[in-house]
Amino acid sequence: MDPNNPYTIMQQNQYDNDASYWNVNDKDIVVGSFDLHNNWSDYNDFLFKNIITAGKIGLDFGCGPGRNIVKFSNSFERIDGVDISNINLQNAQTWINYNNILKSSNLIKSNGVDLSSINDNIYDIVFSTICLQHICVHDIRYNLMQEFFRVLKPGGNICIQMGYGSGNPRTSSYFDNYYDCEGTNGFFDVRIDSISDLQTDIENIGFINFDYDIRPVGPGDNHGNWIFFRAQKPQI
Repeated sequence: MDPNNPYTIMQQNQYDNDASYWNVNDKDIVVGSFDLHNNWSDYNDFLFKNIITAGKIGLDFGCGPGRNIVKFSNSFERIDGVDISNINLQNAQTWINYNNILKSSNLIKSNGVDLSSINDNIYDIVFSTICLQHICVHDIRYNLMQEFFRVLKPGGNICIQMGYGSGNPRTSSYFDNYYDCEGTNGFFDVRIDSISDLQTDIENIGFINFDYDIRPVGPGDNHGNWIFFRAQKPQI
């Protein structure tokens, strides 16, 4: 895919701008309700449900200022982060250092449409929260899911949160390709209306053992519900 499409250019510009105002004393920029999200128990209960993380190498897609890298640092051997904004990645390193996390994380710049700077079969778990629901272009999300499959080791898992169901009139439908969207985060999101649409995409890419939980919406979000879903790359 062309990373210089109008959607990813808009996203990078907005996240760079927002992230330039972030600091450890004003963490709600980029990640709204930062502390409330950190304390939202559903992340602990459903994001990695029935998946062993101890001793594993994880990749946080759309890591922003590193909230989940710090939050789950004790649950993994290592967590790397990838983000479309270099300023977000700089802030992530600041947050990691501020919390005295001694594990070394690779912080990787994404072009917004793929993970071309990452080799095949690297990670045990690719996870993402409050990110893919902000991408209202199905083509891009599907391509990213294919990339998650590629960078996972055989037997590895995706663990993802997104918005589910009606309730927010400002969301696009699952298969929309809103390349000319004029903004991101909250006002121009995507919703999953049909589990079968999501599952079909996941299984067409090659994942198996798809499962999910529909949960109440988390802090500051306008979707009807949240969905936590997981799937596995087959063993060779």
